Amino acid sequence: MKILHAAYMKDASSGIVNQMYWEQEAAKELGISWKSILFVQNPNGFHNNEIVTVCNDIMGGELKKWFKAKKSYYSWLEGIMQEYDVLIIRHSLCDPFEPFFIRKMIKPVYIMHHTFEIDELYSYNYGVKTKIKSLMEIYFGKKSISYSKGIVAVTKEIFLYENSRVNGKFKKEIVYPNGIISQHDIILDDRNDNIPEIVFIASYFNGWHGLDLLLHNLSSINDDFILHIVGDVSVEDELLAKKDSRVILHGHLNNIEISQLMSKMWIGLASFGLFRKGMKEACTLKVREYLNYGLPIYSGHKDIFPEEFEYYKFGEPKFVDILSFAHLMRKVSKSEVKQAAIKFIDKKILLKELYEQLLEEKS
Repeated sequence: MKILHAAYMKDASSGIVNQMYWEQEAAKELGISWKSILFVQNPNGFHNNEIVTVCNDIMGGELKKWFKAKKSYYSWLEGIMQEYDVLIIRHSLCDPFEPFFIRKMIKPVYIMHHTFEIDELYSYNYGVKTKIKSLMEIYFGKKSISYSKGIVAVTKEIFLYENSRVNGKFKKEIVYPNGIISQHDIILDDRNDNIPEIVFIASYFNGWHGLDLLLHNLSSINDDFILHIVGDVSVEDELLAKKDSRVILHGHLNNIEISQLMSKMWIGLASFGLFRKGMKEACTLKVREYLNYGLPIYSGHKDIFPEEFEYYKFGEPKFVDILSFAHLMRKVSKSEVKQAAIKFIDKKILLKELYEQLLEEKS
């Protein structure tokens, strides 16, 4: 069985490019017939990446370019699907073309979801623009789901949310969490024994990261620790952070700089404001990267890990609890953390499970 996993984005982003590249590499190692392709208007430096296909020669205003790019994407998909048996298509937000494409496809199409789309749109609060986009997603998104063979979601919560949009049509629950290609490099451990060092990483700290909630809690505790914030922050969060000498704002760091920083960290932090998108669960790439460096996680949301997995702690953005967890985890080796996490985060293991589920569905 040959499977194509395709996604459309206006601008290529490193997170999605990495996910699809790792997926492709995992498929090669497993020896399964699988192709991952990201179709973009702007490659943003990923011209030579094997999973990126660029939509060239798109001219005109923004709306005209969007229309032409979408038309090109679905035309390309229709042609290339002659070589494949099954299509997994990453859901394209507010897309009036997607449901019509899925409906006319003879071969099975599964639709991939990563978030609560409608709730996320409302969280942006852009007034009339948000209202229009939300109405489009409510109508066309529901059509896309109803015409598909099934839903593939990164968490069970997202599967249930999307399935509820079509009145529980799908009985087969397919969950495909984010994963990474686990490196077998030696894990550097330069942690000091006295002052906890904690890291919180994002490309840009949106409201659903809940950085503001964390920073507001700084005044509740006088203990010595260092909070490293990596990524771009809002003006408001920057002002809050600069009020406390225990916070270091790094901005963006390259891979070598992140690796050096991670060697000193006791734990990593994940999002605390997911409720702002109406969600309780997430499956972020950053959590997987923390674990790959051997860092236990303190998070404000649930993930795919079972309760007995002791290296992922679900809790409130309160430093008294965060530091308690950090001191507990200081006794554990980073290699031990990574080894325990592999079965939950390794892309090869996760892809194999998904492929077998799809194979079972087709038979």
